[in-house]
Amino acid sequence: MKITFDSITKKYGELLANDSVSVSIESGTIHAIIGENGAGKSTLVKMLSGQVTPDSGSILVDDLSIEGFSTSNAIRLGIGLLGQDPMDFANLTVMQSFSVGHRLNRSINTTKLLRQEFGTLNSKYGFNIDPKKKIHQLSIGERQQVELMRLLSNGAQLIILDEPNSGFSLEQKTKVFDALKQLTLEGCTVVLVSHKLEDVLEYSSCVSVMRKGKLLETLLLPQDPNYLVDLMFGSKYEEDKAQSNAIVEMKDLIARVQQQENMIELSLTKSMMVGVVGLQGSGVDRFLGNMFFNKNFSLMSDGNRIDKSNFGYVPTDRLERGLFPELSILDHHALSLSVDNGVIDWAQTRAMCEDLIQNYGIIGTPDTKAAELSGGNQQRLMLSMLRNDIAVAMLEHPTRGLDIQSADYIWDKLSTDKSNRLLTIFSSYEVDEIWDHADYVICFHGEEIVSASSVNVITKSEIINNISGNLVNGYD
Repeated sequence: MKITFDSITKKYGELLANDSVSVSIESGTIHAIIGENGAGKSTLVKMLSGQVTPDSGSILVDDLSIEGFSTSNAIRLGIGLLGQDPMDFANLTVMQSFSVGHRLNRSINTTKLLRQEFGTLNSKYGFNIDPKKKIHQLSIGERQQVELMRLLSNGAQLIILDEPNSGFSLEQKTKVFDALKQLTLEGCTVVLVSHKLEDVLEYSSCVSVMRKGKLLETLLLPQDPNYLVDLMFGSKYEEDKAQSNAIVEMKDLIARVQQQENMIELSLTKSMMVGVVGLQGSGVDRFLGNMFFNKNFSLMSDGNRIDKSNFGYVPTDRLERGLFPELSILDHHALSLSVDNGVIDWAQTRAMCEDLIQNYGIIGTPDTKAAELSGGNQQRLMLSMLRNDIAVAMLEHPTRGLDIQSADYIWDKLSTDKSNRLLTIFSSYEVDEIWDHADYVICFHGEEIVSASSVNVITKSEIINNISGNLVNGYD
């Protein structure tokens, strides 16, 4: 299936998301689209999936122009989208979510056929997803895997991957892309939107580079990754990462974490950045959410318990639990305010909102809806909503799906703000992120915390061993 975008333009208010974009995606290829957050990548592929309608321009499928492109047209043509945020149903079981809109629902013996289909795909890709579990019990990565199986089962001939592999383990990612490569040999087309240049260079045959809504170049691969980064960001980008300087002051915080029948007590230092790491599918997926919403975590400072009202939480699923898709940036900032008598001063709130948009580098206006922002800008919006006076900031996978520049911005901001807080706690699957930015590391293997210590007394290889089950370092 060949796809051609012809002079595609899309505006959201004053924000020009796509500016007369023209590009062809050849049948039987893995075609990557890259660019920094807000470059217009996701908007472009959402038009292909029928979720967004262009203001002008046309989309051609196998050189035939499609009028009134819609989700139903996209499905009928065999186009499927796997996005950053899975399109599923939290309260359904995995099997029920897999079955929604499935082609086999038109057949007799539907339940048996669907179970057989799910079992075949689950086994083929080594996902090992329990079909009886509820969707909300799965990690983001596992939910993405269920959605990918559903797309393949429905006979998609063009698969759009919009930053999906940030939730995959290395083994699962390899299996998925090996399968996609095999599908391209059979004529299937894959559009890969990614910030991970290593994945683009390893799996794609060509790449289109976007910046500020414009398509700059389409290149055959391989290419020099430094050249691609320069195109994405507009100037020479020099990576300048210093090794984390761990805080080694007096331990004046006591954190108590309930783990099954045991209470774990951790001795911490004020203003620490605490990293929680584990393999995808381990207890790290739910740790911060459980800490925030349940009673399995308490924090004592100088003998006084810190009230949960002084905690701020940024979840990993931005549009499901973090933001209201149809509300504007202004609306979100208004909701985050503590106001007297329940009356909002909208003029003052708009001025504050404009300042926060500038301070956090959000590409949008106060009236831009959350759903219209890129993933990186949604993350910046959630950070901007954290109150300045919170004692503990808790962030699940804060750089999931972000480009290099946006991720570095997030870490710089968290590093700057941590001195004003008792604790900043973040979770990640990436050992390098933990090593580069955490002062204290909590390691999960399966559902259990197997070690917790300052980075001064643990090595990167020990962290890897701990999360893989080869315990070499316990609690300091």
